[in-house]
Amino acid sequence: MKRTKKKQKTKTTTTTTRKPDELRQPFVEHLYELRRRSIYVVASILLFSTLAYFVQQHLVNLLLRPAHGQQFIYTSPGGGINFLFTICTYVGIAASLPVIIYNVLRYLEPVTTVDMRRFIARCSYASVAMAALGLGFGYFIGLPAALHFLRGQFTTNQIKPLFTLQEYMSFVTVYLLGAALLFQLPLLLVSGNRIRPIPPGSLLKAEKYVIAAAFIIAMIMAPTPNIFDQLIIAVPVIIIYNIGALIVWSQNKRRPSVPAVAAAPPLTETVRQNSPPPMPTPQPPRSVPHRQPRYQPYVPVKRSTPSVVRRGRLIQDVF
Repeated sequence: MKRTKKKQKTKTTTTTTRKPDELRQPFVEHLYELRRRSIYVVASILLFSTLAYFVQQHLVNLLLRPAHGQQFIYTSPGGGINFLFTICTYVGIAASLPVIIYNVLRYLEPVTTVDMRRFIARCSYASVAMAALGLGFGYFIGLPAALHFLRGQFTTNQIKPLFTLQEYMSFVTVYLLGAALLFQLPLLLVSGNRIRPIPPGSLLKAEKYVIAAAFIIAMIMAPTPNIFDQLIIAVPVIIIYNIGALIVWSQNKRRPSVPAVAAAPPLTETVRQNSPPPMPTPQPPRSVPHRQPRYQPYVPVKRSTPSVVRRGRLIQDVF
């Protein structure tokens, strides 16, 4: 008996020591997978950035073209190298967006369904396409108008614009990034409609606020008093919003409608139909009003006789 007990104790100790290792193993695998996916992304960015370095002159000419011959300077010895390094890095990140999306989806594959992965993949690639349209719109239309106004509005014989490469690069980056985010509006509407259906009537009611916001954005992106330049930026924003509203309406129209359920009768009616006929309620007996007689009958009152009289009556009865 003692040996068997010892064996059981050793078995329990071995099983308890194995459980923590089994619990740690999936977490370690997730870390290995995250590290592997991160290496792929970083390698892709480095590869495309290196390729962009070999065509740096074309990229610089392409970036400076909206300035229309404006002269630039850099105020530090490493300013030119820093400018080239920034351009190559941005081009590498932009070219690696499909690789980043693919690795993110593969990393999230164990915790997502097939439909969810398809929806995320479609939205991601559609977002890249819309961002490319936004970059093209900002580069060819919005950025030249903004630079023309900012460069020629505040100049005199004694004041001339003199831009540095770093300031110009930061301005162009923020401007183009804002244009790319602005073209993501249809995707935001589609994603919100997938989470919770948006009625088209609410989108039409909100269009007046979108028009006001579009002209405010146009004043920020192209701060010119010319209304034509502001219309060039505001009208595409309104068109993009209407395209998103049209896509939401088509999705809601394709969605299968829930069959209308007949209105249930009230609870009182169902109880009346299913319950047996009610039993007749017993009526309380009628209370007869008590009538007092006109005159009360005479009731003799018994009087207590003294003890001497009672003794005399007993003697008479005996004799």
